[in-house]
Amino acid sequence: MPSRLDVARLAGVSPSTVSRVLNNSGYVSEDVRKRVMQAIEELNYIPNRVAQSLRKQRSRQIACIAPSIGNLFYHEILAGIQETAEARDYTFSLYSSSSDKRTYLRVIHEGFYDGVILLSPFDVERVMKLEDIAAHIPLCLYCDRKRSPGIPHVYVDLRQAMRRTVAHLADMGHRNILFLGYEFISPDENPRYQGYVDALTEKGWPVQPELCRFIPDFQDTASVGYQVVKESLALGLRFTAVAASNDLLAIGAIRALLESGRRVPEDVSVTGVDDIEIAHLIKPSLTTVRIPKREIGNTLMHMLLEQIDRELSAGRMVEFPTELIIRESVRAVASSPAGGSADSS
Repeated sequence: MPSRLDVARLAGVSPSTVSRVLNNSGYVSEDVRKRVMQAIEELNYIPNRVAQSLRKQRSRQIACIAPSIGNLFYHEILAGIQETAEARDYTFSLYSSSSDKRTYLRVIHEGFYDGVILLSPFDVERVMKLEDIAAHIPLCLYCDRKRSPGIPHVYVDLRQAMRRTVAHLADMGHRNILFLGYEFISPDENPRYQGYVDALTEKGWPVQPELCRFIPDFQDTASVGYQVVKESLALGLRFTAVAASNDLLAIGAIRALLESGRRVPEDVSVTGVDDIEIAHLIKPSLTTVRIPKREIGNTLMHMLLEQIDRELSAGRMVEFPTELIIRESVRAVASSPAGGSADSS
């Protein structure tokens, strides 16, 4: 197995220069850097990560806790995290926040990690105080709303995003809008629902409780969207549009509507949130809210590395904008809504 000394000899440099190249620290001329990297490639040299960790008191590994590993939305954020992590010679382990408290404790207190990224801080907060985690290990969060300063986080304003989506449906003449979203104890736990209410309130329209269909946590799948809309149709609910909290729920809703003989968007319009890759591939293509997922992942990893390197000021917050993407799944209201009765005004 080749050593760092072997790399140095082949490149004609000192072992410390090889270290600076590998660790991306200190000045190294571009010519020397190229020679070192060529020597590494020729020798198939792999740095001893464990030895590096012992010397630097770092594992060069981070933990990432996500709420729903099966949701494609998080896949794209994870791709951004991985992209930045690999560029800095870090790896990461992925955990689900559906695990019990003992798993979180093991990850944070016993795991071989330099930092933690939470993609679902509100779920973790139910079992642990984030301030306690941050006091023990570098921590950053992805949130669907702005948090109080203190723990570095990246966020998007999903209340505003959903408000914009439902307002678009209302502007197209839709008044009876079926909402698909998460269960909650207090409305401020669900910014998407708040945005739905905001848009109706701005029009002077009441919220119709029967058109608010809530699903349990971690069940934000196409199958659940399909099932809830099938049940809504069977109950005879009258609606001309579906505002889903994510694209998977929306895709399931489209399948249920088409299977029941409704046309999308001629009879019922459908919107989602996230803009996952499949959203523009289905027929009809989905009107949704674009969230810059890979960029969010990049930023989360950068923020964590800044903490690890002690370069990040406490309480840093980064907001990413959202964008309404109008595609084929929305059309002006038809005269006969799903459920068999004209939309009232």
